[in-house]
Amino acid sequence: MTAEKASLNFNAVFLARNPPSDPRIVQMAQWGKRFKQGGMVKEAEGNLSFRTRLGFIISGTGVSLDALAPETVCEVKGVVYGLHRTSVYVKGAVVPSSETILHAQIYDECPEVNAVFHVHDARVMDQAERLGVPETAEEKQAGTQDLAQEAVRLVKSDKGMGYFILKGHGGVALGRTLDEAGCLVEEMRARATG
Repeated sequence: MTAEKASLNFNAVFLARNPPSDPRIVQMAQWGKRFKQGGMVKEAEGNLSFRTRLGFIISGTGVSLDALAPETVCEVKGVVYGLHRTSVYVKGAVVPSSETILHAQIYDECPEVNAVFHVHDARVMDQAERLGVPETAEEKQAGTQDLAQEAVRLVKSDKGMGYFILKGHGGVALGRTLDEAGCLVEEMRARATG
């Protein structure tokens, strides 16, 4: 099951339905196309985000990474973790990625991270041990707070970590910029195939 086919573990609360406006959406879309063409994702797998002044812009749920545009992304303005259900406050025309909680918790815990790119590169996952890529200790259900907390535990163990594997699920690249995260995804692919 891909992250985007997982059921949503949050309620999307729309503050506004107009698409976000940020010039970096074009840059994120270019990376999405490269990842799809390079085989790092298939169909509607993966999700990309970048930090904004008041939150972060993330790809919509079920949106193929080669179809990113202002109309297929949204801005997450806040996340409230409720007793029974999490609420995600959104500006945009689409529901945010099912992995929104993962992105939100990484941004909350890592102020130096400004871009989070989650891909499903089977080659890198297969070669992770040989490549020395850190991996979360336990496999957790996609889109859950448990998965996000497992990822944050790993990232906090090594603040310099740029790429890691979500056990049984996919890879995550962290960057100070979109280009830094994107280049890291491509570098890991090259190392896995080289």
